Amino acid sequence: MTPHIVILSTGSELTAGRSVDTNSGWIANQLFELGWKVKKFITLPDDPSLILSELKALQTLAKEKQVLAIMTGGLGPTEDDYTLETVLQFTGKTSYSVEKAKLRLTKIYESRGKEYKDILPSVFRQTHVPEGSKTLDNSVGIAVGFIESLGENSYLVCMPGVPSEMTEMFRRRLVPELKKLYPRENLVHKTKWLWNIGESLFQNEFIEPNREEFFKEAEWGVTANRGYIKCIFQSTNEGLLEKIINRLETQYPKIISDDVFQFVHEQLLKEGLTVSVAESCTGGLLGKKLTEQAGSSVYFMGGFLTYSNQLKTNLLGVPKDSIETYGAVSDEVAKAMVEGLYEKTKTDFGISITGIAGPEGGSEGKPVGTVCFGLKEPNGKVSVHRYIFPGNREAIRENASNTALFLLYQSLKFRTT
Repeated sequence: MTPHIVILSTGSELTAGRSVDTNSGWIANQLFELGWKVKKFITLPDDPSLILSELKALQTLAKEKQVLAIMTGGLGPTEDDYTLETVLQFTGKTSYSVEKAKLRLTKIYESRGKEYKDILPSVFRQTHVPEGSKTLDNSVGIAVGFIESLGENSYLVCMPGVPSEMTEMFRRRLVPELKKLYPRENLVHKTKWLWNIGESLFQNEFIEPNREEFFKEAEWGVTANRGYIKCIFQSTNEGLLEKIINRLETQYPKIISDDVFQFVHEQLLKEGLTVSVAESCTGGLLGKKLTEQAGSSVYFMGGFLTYSNQLKTNLLGVPKDSIETYGAVSDEVAKAMVEGLYEKTKTDFGISITGIAGPEGGSEGKPVGTVCFGLKEPNGKVSVHRYIFPGNREAIRENASNTALFLLYQSLKFRTT
């Protein structure tokens, strides 16, 4: 049986609007990929009475159905971190200190020239969990997560609210436990990315026409990102999923991909190819994305951040008359940028980006969101690409840097087929 899943996020900064709850959406997306759908999101302030009330309501619900409650936040060292205290009150249990977490905390204090006796009780509290609970080690921070029973086949999961700690704990510690608690036998997943297409258009063009044939037996979901949507399909019928993916690839041959970030990283390493960048409107975002994975120094050689026309000319050799004639945001300048980049770096791949991120600078012929790309491939071919991206300045820059990676993906994918 699939559990009734509720995600609880605690923190007065969330209910006051000072911070945005990113944890709930991330967890829900991860759970969907595992074959589970979330029924409800609950956001609570740092108020023990309200948290306790919700836990009691979930316990009552667990008498009728299997409940999985995942709560983030409130496990830190400050006086407004009430999760452990409230769970102890809820269960009537006492707590104990997890030895591994205690040693980790002690080593951190020793590295700062302090001793065990210097650890404040509130800080030390992060190492505690309820007696008899299943612990979830924290390999990023100190606060230990745990799983507590809510009833028969029903559980309360408590994890830190710090996203970096929560995501690592979820992937490495919680997911294996969930697979044991709620096995989904024979469930198969397929994921594809579609570029520069919206969720609504995708549903109208693909889901609705194929609903009778495919989606009575298969589930689907879409996560929107900057420049692409992530399409997830699930079923116990693997053959059906293969048909869905084949139909998807037939309908969208030019804009479909796998995980671009992972593929580019793995393929550049596998083929021993190098890449460099010349960026203008993205301000270094493409270089950042290319260097986010360990081992990227093998293939990423560096680049130029030529935000001004003067540096486009001085560093990349872009002719002044090209900028004056066609404008800094043009196919001609994007091409000249990537050619100049190659002359400087001699890398196998070169990517240039020049665009109008806004909110000003647009015109009728080149509206805000216009971005031109140059791509130099190992065979010496240079191609240019132009897009008009929607959204604000941040969205346009993210779209542009992601799309540049998609162009690199297409070139690498074509080389391997």
